[in-house]
Amino acid sequence: MSDDWKREMELLYQLFEREVSSYQQLIREIKIESKYLREGKTEALMQSVRSIEGQIKILHLLEQEIQKTAETILQGLGKGERERTLSHLLLLLPPVHQSRLSSYQQTVLRLKEWVRQINDQNMTFIKEYMSVLNELISPLIGRISESAGYPGHKRSPTFLSYALNREI
Repeated sequence: MSDDWKREMELLYQLFEREVSSYQQLIREIKIESKYLREGKTEALMQSVRSIEGQIKILHLLEQEIQKTAETILQGLGKGERERTLSHLLLLLPPVHQSRLSSYQQTVLRLKEWVRQINDQNMTFIKEYMSVLNELISPLIGRISESAGYPGHKRSPTFLSYALNREI
């Protein structure tokens, strides 16, 4: 193994460490988002969403860097002309490096699954919340649209809001 190859492998390990750390930070942010959703703290929720977007951008950049580094290592091994993926690189590495990279990949996959699960919970909460709001508002809107106006005639939005305010 040449020194360049070893340096690139160390860089790849460092990138994976940063990716794992970024996923852990993303999970923390999504949990905070979940808390703000349930508490109804709109401003804090929007700030959390912006933070999540930033973490996702960082993760995309890291994934690109990991791919570029894997391609560089493959080229250094003289194998860059065929498949230029991390999976292909894993097949060509000594067992020690295979094991370490495989461990990083499995950790990242677990973290991605965790992110997906928490995000799904947040989406379910939002859908249920919207359904409850719809159930609360539907009777009011239904009564208003039935109560005034000519049959078959749709009311203008200004009448609707005026009627809603008057009934309250």
